[in-house]
Amino acid sequence: MDNKKILTEIIQVRDGQKKWKTDVVIREISLTISINMKKLVTISCLDDKIDNLALGFIFSEGLIQSTDQILAFEYFPENNWFDFTLDIEQKVIDSFLNTGEKTSGCGSVLSNNSNLKENEWNKIEIDSTKISQISRQFQKDSKLFLETGGVHAAALIRSNKILFFAEDLGRHNAVDKIIGEALLEEIDLSKTILFTSGRISSEITRKIIRAKIPMIVSHSAPTSETIRLGWKYHIFIIGFTRGNRFNLYTGFNDIIIK
Repeated sequence: MDNKKILTEIIQVRDGQKKWKTDVVIREISLTISINMKKLVTISCLDDKIDNLALGFIFSEGLIQSTDQILAFEYFPENNWFDFTLDIEQKVIDSFLNTGEKTSGCGSVLSNNSNLKENEWNKIEIDSTKISQISRQFQKDSKLFLETGGVHAAALIRSNKILFFAEDLGRHNAVDKIIGEALLEEIDLSKTILFTSGRISSEITRKIIRAKIPMIVSHSAPTSETIRLGWKYHIFIIGFTRGNRFNLYTGFNDIIIK
């Protein structure tokens, strides 16, 4: 077993018959993210790509606008504690703490409402067959989910290829991981598409608005608030990618579908 999974004994019941079985389950840890050694948030997550997760979180929640604002960072694995020294004003931290919302989004615990900026619609062209192909590859790459059924996944797409892929306890964490990885690799997020598993919630949508990612794609549905945010902030929302079909919820006049 790696550090993301453990084995546990269970009783499986089928047709009323009990059977002992060894099962694979997700190993959950609690990661604390702090600024100048002052606790900001604690996140339930996998022990995997911790640096990407921490960086993606402070960026997608609007605490920093670029990696230039990171003066130093240190990870203390014995305590699962990640500390940043940031070049930001205290009012930015206070705004986050005052406006962050408790969410139901398995893993992440806050979603900051501040620092959202409207963008112009950028006309976009997509190939529906490529969306279907990427969707199938996304499912194949979700190996931890296929083995345990206990995680969500996210991927960053550019030129119809998966650049980065991550799995975690919650969709929010998986999204933060790939955003963090993209920042470290200096990828222009405005030229990418986000694939995510599960429903497209408003917390996820706020993160990609800040990251300037123009499109979200999911196998599942968006919420009404996500659709409202999509129209307001000019984000293309695609849901229910199943086989050779999908639903487009926003930006009808600014997208060309082949």
